[in-house]
Amino acid sequence: MKAIVIDFSLSKAALTLAGAKLSKSAYYGPLSMVSFRADYPEPKLPGPEWVKVRSVLSGICGSDMRLITLSESMYLYPLTSFPLIPGHEVVGVVEEVGSKAEGVEEGDRVVLDDVLPCRVRGIKDACPSCREGRYSLCYNFDRGVISPGLFTGFCRDTGGAWGEYFVAHHSQLFKVPENVSDDKAVFTEPFSVSLHAALKGVSSVPEDGTVAVVGCGMMGIGVITALRTLGFKGEIIGVDIYRFQTETARRFGASKTICLEEGGKTIEGVAELTGGRVYYPPRDKPMFVGGGVDVVFECVGQAQTVDDSLRIAKPGGTVVLVGTAGKLKEVDWAPIFSKELTVKGVIGFGEERVDGESRRAFDLALEMFSSGKVDLSPLLTHKFPLEKYKEALWTALNKNKAKAIKIAFTFS
Repeated sequence: MKAIVIDFSLSKAALTLAGAKLSKSAYYGPLSMVSFRADYPEPKLPGPEWVKVRSVLSGICGSDMRLITLSESMYLYPLTSFPLIPGHEVVGVVEEVGSKAEGVEEGDRVVLDDVLPCRVRGIKDACPSCREGRYSLCYNFDRGVISPGLFTGFCRDTGGAWGEYFVAHHSQLFKVPENVSDDKAVFTEPFSVSLHAALKGVSSVPEDGTVAVVGCGMMGIGVITALRTLGFKGEIIGVDIYRFQTETARRFGASKTICLEEGGKTIEGVAELTGGRVYYPPRDKPMFVGGGVDVVFECVGQAQTVDDSLRIAKPGGTVVLVGTAGKLKEVDWAPIFSKELTVKGVIGFGEERVDGESRRAFDLALEMFSSGKVDLSPLLTHKFPLEKYKEALWTALNKNKAKAIKIAFTFS
């Protein structure tokens, strides 16, 4: 089958990082970890409860790009198995059904819950997290019938959606309603993450409260949309470098925006909007007293944006780390103790509590898509056939030049 494959080695990583100082094309060039294979072996069903799926439309996620650019923390590499085929935001069609697989049939159009917890791994005695429906916090991502991996696309045995075929446990697959197009359905996985993040933060916000979303790319827009769809009527301040992203944030529900490209400043801007008094410590960034927002959703994962997020939260406020922040230099943690902030991490999704009822995040997302409450398809700005992966990755690395938000691979 056709597939994009990543094969990690220290030598390839070193060559990639050295070359990237001259050109971003080093991340997908001939000396990189990334290659296109025209005849890569199709993944095999690990057991009778598994299903083979043909990829139809597959998104490029920030976590995929951080793996390719070696900007992700090495902390999770023991829970990643190479060589791997990336891709976990996918709409596909069921091609083969194992003898004990339930709930899906050949020809079904499906989306993939990409988490690989106890049940998927064939572990009968579920861990404490899985028993609570917190599948992204499973204790056993390194055990079971498949190789280590938190998610499909980070495990060598499952394949990934940047290949023509991947395999999934039947519990991972959700049928797509007939009235939900592929262009809408491909957002099921990222929007499920946004729902999980929004629910993590919304409990800390009063009805007339204020939140800030720092980073208005796919995840930031998803969080804004999730907050509005869940009924949050307070003020949402969207913060981003680029004007095209702050304009998109307004279209999807942000009340106000701060655009750095237009001369806006995150800390001073939030202070002005919330009544803070700005001070300039020696040899440091600004801080303010008074004002601030109840919850900050940090959706970038870089040192500057994490540091800004801690500074703009009000005393007793909450910072939700949606961007996958790893090792970060120059982050000042003084706001945490001086303002008694709560910092929450976000990874994946699971059973979500909404209106007193526990629901799978994917069920919630597909229900919102099918009812017409949520339509993220305008965010799908670019599509590329798999063979043009270099153009797709260039676009992902140069989003402002390309005016790109969500990029996806198509399969003929």
